[in-house]
Amino acid sequence: MFRKKEDIVRWSFLERNEAGDGHEHFPFTTPGFKLMPTAVRVMLFRISTILVAIIIAAQISLAQKGDTLSIGQEAPKFLLRDAMSGEAVYLSDYTGKVLRQPWKKQERKAVVVSFWATWCEPCKIEIPLLVNMAEEFKDKPVKMFLVNTREDRKMTEDSIRAVMKRREYTLPCLLDATGTVGDRYAVRGLPMIVVIDKFGIIRKINRGYHENFHLEIAELLRELIKEEEPTTTSK
Repeated sequence: MFRKKEDIVRWSFLERNEAGDGHEHFPFTTPGFKLMPTAVRVMLFRISTILVAIIIAAQISLAQKGDTLSIGQEAPKFLLRDAMSGEAVYLSDYTGKVLRQPWKKQERKAVVVSFWATWCEPCKIEIPLLVNMAEEFKDKPVKMFLVNTREDRKMTEDSIRAVMKRREYTLPCLLDATGTVGDRYAVRGLPMIVVIDKFGIIRKINRGYHENFHLEIAELLRELIKEEEPTTTSK
């Protein structure tokens, strides 16, 4: 879904940094790197591509050993790109023990993350209900994201955007092109919803489509937006 291999490597570095296991800066954008001979830059880029591939494979292998996501644990951080705007989206800008940029005086928010793919039939039922739910909470401290993951390799970013427009998916959609975030959240099948409170703690996990799921999530969100400090579950 990326146009260039360098895009994959760049976002892998940045995303791993947000999760706490990557480098602080992406090396291919530094002045020093640009001054290196072309042969050296090509060699470093190839090595980095191989390293990222190894890391991703290791993460997939570890994730396949068991479902590591559970209610009450801290939600894995992520950095993903918005499908429409192309801007970077940090989970830690909205929720967590410490917000990424507290000096901006952001408001903590409860977060709903819905993992989906264009081929997922139940997602076609679930997402419109989430879109309607977002209207109820549009003026509340709630943020809702679609995360496109486990996507068909034939799908490009343009085709994903076309599907969203055709189906009238108006929620922000983030692109998990490498599947790394899906692995961290132990996504085994689609759809999958994770509800995170204002302090970064997972409070609900829905695997697969469940009738009246939106009523349960809406009720939970009404409770979460009232919390001004971590509850016993959030500590």
